[in-house]
Amino acid sequence: MFKGMPMGLGCALLLTVTSAALAHDGGYAPGTVEPSLETGIAFGGDRLAGEHAVVGGDNSLYAGNSAYVVFGPQFNFADSHWTLKAMGGIQHGFLLSHVTSPTFTRYPLDLLLLDNHGDWHFGFGVSYHLNPKLRPQGDGPDFSFHNALGGVLEAQYQIFGIRYTNIRYTSSGACPESCSYDGSTLGLYVNIVF
Repeated sequence: MFKGMPMGLGCALLLTVTSAALAHDGGYAPGTVEPSLETGIAFGGDRLAGEHAVVGGDNSLYAGNSAYVVFGPQFNFADSHWTLKAMGGIQHGFLLSHVTSPTFTRYPLDLLLLDNHGDWHFGFGVSYHLNPKLRPQGDGPDFSFHNALGGVLEAQYQIFGIRYTNIRYTSSGACPESCSYDGSTLGLYVNIVF
């Protein structure tokens, strides 16, 4: 009876927040500082791990496939159409098959410069991923990676955007299959300025 409630509540909350964000047009006013929340999904990168599913064949976890959320201040420069965003959060890659599937988690810190033109925002900058960790299927040992620095390009219309991140993860210990993985992604996101 209650199986669909969390999904329904999540959709209702997303619609409410999206409507409020579209109505709020002061998020990029010059000379202001606003809190900003960004959430999205990303795809790409090298294969990190996999599992065999009874239905559907093999499932693979890729270094870039993930969902993420970041939050932080947005500094809108006075007398300018430029904005600086400094955000931090969590990025989590997983397979949807069952609870013991492999996961790949990291904590991104983003520093982006945006060029604003009305409803359009074009950004570039860097993303520093802290403590990347692969947790394989079941009770196997975790595989840790060095912190990684990558470049970011993004384009946003109102609150909806597309983002490219170029990054590579290098193992800090024993390697599951190889010691270096391309984690580059192409993603879609929603950015809400409060």
